[in-house]
Amino acid sequence: MLRARLATAAVAIPALLALIFLAPPWAWGVLVVAVAGLGLIEYLWLAFPAQLSARAVGLLLGALVIGASLSMPAPGARVTASIAALIAIGLTYVVLWRTDFERGLTDLGVMTVGVLYTGLLLPHFYWLRHVSDGSQWITFVIAIAMGGDSGGYFVGHAFGRHKLVPRISPGKTVEGALGIILMSLVVGAAAKLILLPGRRWSEIMGLALAMAVIGQLGDLGESVMKRTFGAKESGWIFPGHGGVLDRIDSLLFPVTLVYYYVAR
Repeated sequence: MLRARLATAAVAIPALLALIFLAPPWAWGVLVVAVAGLGLIEYLWLAFPAQLSARAVGLLLGALVIGASLSMPAPGARVTASIAALIAIGLTYVVLWRTDFERGLTDLGVMTVGVLYTGLLLPHFYWLRHVSDGSQWITFVIAIAMGGDSGGYFVGHAFGRHKLVPRISPGKTVEGALGIILMSLVVGAAAKLILLPGRRWSEIMGLALAMAVIGQLGDLGESVMKRTFGAKESGWIFPGHGGVLDRIDSLLFPVTLVYYYVAR
């Protein structure tokens, strides 16, 4: 498992850094769309393993939200309109297509969570690219998540004794959670020196601490989804790491926080 993780990281990290710093905005947007689309597919296939119509409607709604999100370099009226359209189309699907409308409305709620989770939160990476020092901030977000993940993995395996939330994620421990926070602060300090030297120590370390906490909430939230749908991993696309949702779960809340902090 560890070898597969390291091999995947050795290939993915240089390619990702090249895209962050060297790719034109449209190419970065293509990557965001691809990741959002794959994440949505994983979610819909987990949530609706035997419902082709629900998958199709979910993909349609996801394309609507993702397209609106990436049609401008910041959230705005089109995003709001796309969410309204999502609800309208979803209710139309329940009314006209689903004879079991009670179950259909529940399915629509499950579908909407996945669409907004991938189609609205992930585009913050695209919007963040357009702010001042956007590439540095994107790298900061990803570095905190990767550093925290590594810290949690090694500290949890070495010292983990007390279960964090065993019903949701039996492998996570309190010690591992503290390891995530500690390593996030270490990486935050390095990022301050290397990526964002003009920023105050207090804001960078405060952001790193907040990101370490809400990133873990995102991770646990995705674990709730997988447990609800009876899956161990969301997919298989990243050897040793699982699927797209397994890789972005600790990024979505932090990137949203950082975007609104920087763009305020």
